[in-house]
Amino acid sequence: MKADRKKQKGLFLPAFLLGLAGLALAGLALAGLALATAPDAARAEDSHVPLEPISCPASEVEGEEVACFLFHVPSDWNDIANRPMELPVMRFSALGPAATKPPLLILAGGPGQSVILLQKQIISNLKFLRQEREIILMDQRGTGPMAQDLVCPQALGEGEVIDVERLIGCVDEASAKGKRLSDYRTAFAVEDYRALRYALNIDKWAVIASSYGARVAQGLIRRDEKGIDRLVFNGPLFLATRLFDWQPERKIDELIEACNEDDRCRDAFPDLYWDYQRLPFAMRRAKLPQTESFPPIAQPYFYQNRLNALLSRNRAAQVPGDITATVQNVDKALAEDGIWTPPDPLPQSMKQISLLMHFAVACAEEIPSLADQSELDLKQPLVISFYRKACDRISAATGDVIKLAKDWNKTPKTARPTLILNGQFDTIVDPDAAGDTLPAFASVSWVNIPFGGHDVLSNNPCARALAGEFLDGTEPDTLDSSCAKDAHMAFSLSPQLAAK
Repeated sequence: MKADRKKQKGLFLPAFLLGLAGLALAGLALAGLALATAPDAARAEDSHVPLEPISCPASEVEGEEVACFLFHVPSDWNDIANRPMELPVMRFSALGPAATKPPLLILAGGPGQSVILLQKQIISNLKFLRQEREIILMDQRGTGPMAQDLVCPQALGEGEVIDVERLIGCVDEASAKGKRLSDYRTAFAVEDYRALRYALNIDKWAVIASSYGARVAQGLIRRDEKGIDRLVFNGPLFLATRLFDWQPERKIDELIEACNEDDRCRDAFPDLYWDYQRLPFAMRRAKLPQTESFPPIAQPYFYQNRLNALLSRNRAAQVPGDITATVQNVDKALAEDGIWTPPDPLPQSMKQISLLMHFAVACAEEIPSLADQSELDLKQPLVISFYRKACDRISAATGDVIKLAKDWNKTPKTARPTLILNGQFDTIVDPDAAGDTLPAFASVSWVNIPFGGHDVLSNNPCARALAGEFLDGTEPDTLDSSCAKDAHMAFSLSPQLAAK
């Protein structure tokens, strides 16, 4: 199969309804970059002036050879003489005897996700790539342990619902401490990573960009293409891709069709389509416990979030059983005129996400592009209505508006070898939207993993094998992506449902 500009066909992370928001999995807590062990002196000497060597947090890097730094950058790249900002950097050594291949720069998603808080998972997940490569982690500005003023955990309520009033309180507190939301933009993050490459004396690095990190990577293509060796995109939110301007619910319909085409799944769940159609009506009639925070009319939206989250978490096989079990549960409660306990909505977690940085980017890059659309035309009206109101409140509270450069979302072209990986059932970023960006890549393979969700690189063996082969030097048009045609995992059946 020729990989250039072709999508691998198989059988075919954000749910935000009623103010639920989530674009990334929660990270592990990191106490901070406290003094503990001495940095690698040789590595530090190779660095330029803006890098300040510090000791790494011993509990977080046990067993690793790693150098840690604070990188000093301007808060505003348009006014570099004022208001310095510090960003944490971690440089992990190759596991083998020598780093003979370009290092890997890891760009996280969100917007608002911290690579430093996720460093244990990242380093573990990428162990298969580390024999001859260093791993470079630097938090995007506004995220992680150096930006706690922007995290605003108090704005998260039950079910990860964001309380706008508390969010505005955080904005006011951050503003009083001199934090300007206009400093936290994609274009400035691009300048930070470009400067980091120079500071570390790195000729070229390979880039793995997940979700929103794809926009930062595309910025690097525009500003620093000569410093890029190869690019891997994992569930990418490209510049040309709109986060809120698509309907993730159609992926549930797609999954139900796939179940009907699978003999075992169809036999186990013969009423799946109709169960899914009538479930919202049954939920609205159910009696809820007095402790339940949200009324019956809201439950269908929360349940849709649950299904979207299962798909985005690479758990598509569980969806048919989840629908059927929920139908049986609510039907029993209705028949007995009893109390029905709704299932866990499973929102994508916003914990450890920098909420103020998240809204700074979303309010600048996502909401304005939808300003001329009426609510009848919006693909995600509840989500966009929530963000519009929040963004208006933030703008009124600060007067600190991000003004984007002309053509900021124009996709730059590149001849750098590129691999695009995403999951067929990603409900955070439209997996089909990558097709709009393909013409920008002269040498690319786009592989859509059957039954995959948002972060396929961390979860799918095929995606990991492809990334390893590609980063080892295989050209996109000769990449053996036949593993992506293997959809044998399909649907798992519980003994109870299989015996139905």
